[in-house]
Amino acid sequence: MTTLRDLPLSALRALAAAARSGSLTRAAEELGVTPGAVGHQIRQLEDRLGIKLVRRAGNGIVLTRAAEAALPDIDRGFDALSSGLRRLRFERRAETFTISADPSFASLWLAPRLDRVRTALAKLDVRIVASVALDAMLDEGVDLAISYRNSTAQDIASIDLFTERVIPACAPSLIQGRTRPDAAEVLDRMPLLHIDPTMGDDVYPAWRDWFAAAGRQKKDVDHGPRFGLTIVAAQAAIAGMGALLASELVLKRHLDPGHLVEIGRDVPALTIRRRLVWPMRGPKARRAAAVAAELAAVADVGVDSALPR
Repeated sequence: MTTLRDLPLSALRALAAAARSGSLTRAAEELGVTPGAVGHQIRQLEDRLGIKLVRRAGNGIVLTRAAEAALPDIDRGFDALSSGLRRLRFERRAETFTISADPSFASLWLAPRLDRVRTALAKLDVRIVASVALDAMLDEGVDLAISYRNSTAQDIASIDLFTERVIPACAPSLIQGRTRPDAAEVLDRMPLLHIDPTMGDDVYPAWRDWFAAAGRQKKDVDHGPRFGLTIVAAQAAIAGMGALLASELVLKRHLDPGHLVEIGRDVPALTIRRRLVWPMRGPKARRAAAVAAELAAVADVGVDSALPR
């Protein structure tokens, strides 16, 4: 009798994928392995069961009669496993309040303020994840997002948190001897560091936007190292690799001790508006509104009109 401990799940997945596609190559693409690995797993399953499961047919494969008879039960088994896993994820989500935010902002602003939302969270555990697309919040199990992205979804509630300046900064060594570090031209010949936009975000300002605001052109404005995290890009800027355009809030910890200095102050600063966003439907909508109210109170923003009635 086969027990759960003996169940060869990877081999059964290989067999099911090969049966659907009629090809070891396409099955391998589906599973993210090599065709040789798929064939090896199926052969191991045949050896273990003592029965032939597939045979060659031209450039593909076909199931034997025994495998064809068993495949519906195998497919139902995987469907049942998937259903069980979805239930487990749902149960875990029911005990967790998930907040999404970009990692730099989460570590510098959100995490130190989580104790302020304990009452609103009741007994729920907090889980912080990276930013997700606002229209995917429900699918991703996100209860509240801190975002500067815009959303046109009708079932999304939002309130403003605060507006941040997006400023250019660099290591003090890069402006040593410069007589006018606040002038726009200080950046004309300076190497630039870039923060990569994620998930199609076109809201966060880039160097091209800054030079346009300055009324200047720079031929290599898009050249230079790119970073997925502002906190990592800031370390590169501190090391003197180039100038960085980023949120003043995120850079503040480096500006205050003088590891970085703001430059180009003569150009009006670009801004981004952080918002608290949550789905208006779902079992945690009211909880999300309460948590948003607590976070907004920390930032001195009135939110009474945004709370669900």
